[in-house]
Order: sequence, then structure tokens, then C-alpha cells
Amino acid sequence: MAKVLREHMEGHGISCVSVSPREGRPNLVFSTSERQTGDLVLHGHLDTVPIGPRENWNYDPFGAEIARGKLYGRGAADMKGPVAALAEAMILYDDEGHSRPLTMLATSDEESGCFGAEEVADSGLLNGVAWGVCAEPTSLNVLVGEKGTFWHRVIAEGKSAHGSRPHEGLNAITLCMKALEVLTAPGYEYEPDELMGESTINVGKISGGTKINVVPDYCEAEVDMRTVKGQTNEGITKQMTKRLEQEGLSEEIRVEYIHGKPAVVTPRDAEIVKVSMDAVKRVTGREPSPNAATYGTDCSVLQPRIGIVNVICGPGSIEQAHQPDEYIRVDELVQSVDVYLEIARHFSGD
Repeated sequence: MAKVLREHMEGHGISCVSVSPREGRPNLVFSTSERQTGDLVLHGHLDTVPIGPRENWNYDPFGAEIARGKLYGRGAADMKGPVAALAEAMILYDDEGHSRPLTMLATSDEESGCFGAEEVADSGLLNGVAWGVCAEPTSLNVLVGEKGTFWHRVIAEGKSAHGSRPHEGLNAITLCMKALEVLTAPGYEYEPDELMGESTINVGKISGGTKINVVPDYCEAEVDMRTVKGQTNEGITKQMTKRLEQEGLSEEIRVEYIHGKPAVVTPRDAEIVKVSMDAVKRVTGREPSPNAATYGTDCSVLQPRIGIVNVICGPGSIEQAHQPDEYIRVDELVQSVDVYLEIARHFSGD
């Protein structure tokens, strides 16, 4: 993906710098003026999730087939389609000959935890960039925030015994289930925000035990918590510890941090919000309704780490993301190019 995109962009005179701390996982920083950045970065990610069972697809997940005005395939909406729109906007902006450079970022490993964005933040290449547009699929609505992530592991340690004599053991699976009931209950402290709402918790994976006739001495569950304004991973961990202590589970249960990103909120009166909303209205004729994303994006790194104030605005629907027969409407894809151009022109300095 990175090779195809880089060759395409360089073929149109767009310069590229690769940030590649890990072999085979490049992050590409494009500019209309070699090694220079302006006030705005357009960004998206190169990776996708797996296709899942092939039999669930009616269209070739790698075929990019167009039918009834929709382009089908894995990544059509999330987010190879939007990245293609960013690339086209970059090329057209460059053709217009603006005085201020436009920057585009294409990251690896966003789906795995935004590790590519972290590597770009460490590189310093985007230092000084003020504004960002993340092209995640929003049906061309303008989102001004996103929930954070607190991925953690709940580990229960018990005592094994013969399945016919369970009273001699301590069942780790039962312990883990009790702990999950306690830890996933509502009531975590947060700062109310009309767009962000409340945090959510999903138990995504659980494993334990060795055999049906053995009392399990170990069980673990992996839990995905989406955090909101006023919540930090450290603060939530303390609240979880307190809950376990109150229920008498702290000796057998521990919570291990896996990965996390903070919730991100862009002020409604920020320049990038007004400019993006105006651009969407001019291109589509629709009045955007600012909202917040329930999912995470590279904004969770670029905003707190570098200070780039972002909106999320892209073609395609998030409901299509990670689904069989993922698609994006071709007309919306084309409209998004005009939206990005409108935003870029505002910050062009001309």
C-alpha cells in the first residue's frame, strides 16, 4: 500500500519522507513543497483489519468492484477510499500553485493502536503544524472529538483441583466472571460533555482452564473501555482497584494495562471546525451537525503529542467499517476531494 501510494504521489511531483522505525511498516509524510510543512495536515491510515471469513463476502474483498454507484472491498471506507481522496486533493492543490505547502500523513498500524502516528510524533516532522483533518469515514459530517481507549487485561488466579472435588480448589473462571461483573458496572467518574457522552466497556476476549474435569487455576479476560472527557487510564485503574478491594477480590484478581489513548476534544469555536463545516456545506449543500466519534483515530496521538487541533471528516460510513461487503459511495468519495480542497485553500496563505 505504501509503495503504491508513494510512487503515485511522487509521479505527480509530491515529495515524500518515510518514517520507518520498523521494517515493512512505513509512515509516509507528503508535502507539496519538499520537506516543508504548512499550517494544515490531511491524514489517514494505510492498514485495514482482516477480511474475516471469505464466505461472508458477496464481492471480492480485494477486487475494488464498483456496482450501483458503490465501490466494494476491504478498506473501501476504512480507509483506503478516504486516503485516495486525500491524495487527489494534494495533487490538485499542488497544481493550483499555492504559496503555502500542504502536508499529508499516511500511517501504518492505526488499527493496532496508532503506533505509526506515535512514530511520526517522535520524528518531529510535523512539529509546528496547527490544524489537522482526519479522513476517517463520517459520511462527510464534521466530528470534533473522539473517545479514548483503555485496553486492559483482567487476570484471575485460583487453585486447581479435580473436577469431582471442586471444593478443594479455587475456580479462576468463576473468580474472573465475578470480577468482570464488578469492573464493568457503570459509575466511573467522568466530566459530562454533551457530545462525548459516557464511557463504554466491552469484554472482547476471555480464556481459562485446561480440561473439563479440572478446576481452573487461571483465567484472563481482555476488556475494551472507551473513555471520555475527564477520565485517565491512571484514574480508572485506581477506581478499579478500589472496586476489587471493596468486593474482597483484590487478592486473586489483578488488572494489567495493555494499551490506551486519551479522549480528544476540539473546541467548537476552533478555526478548523468552522472552516470544515463551511466547506462541507458548500460542497454538499448539507449543514453538518458536529458530533464526537465513539472510535479512536490517529488524532489521539497527533493532538496531545504534537498539538495539532483536529476535526474528523471523511467519505463513507463508519457502519461499513470492519464489515463484510464494505463499500463507499463513489459520489461521496468524489465530493470529499472538493471538501479537502476547500479546507486546504483556506489555509493556503493566498
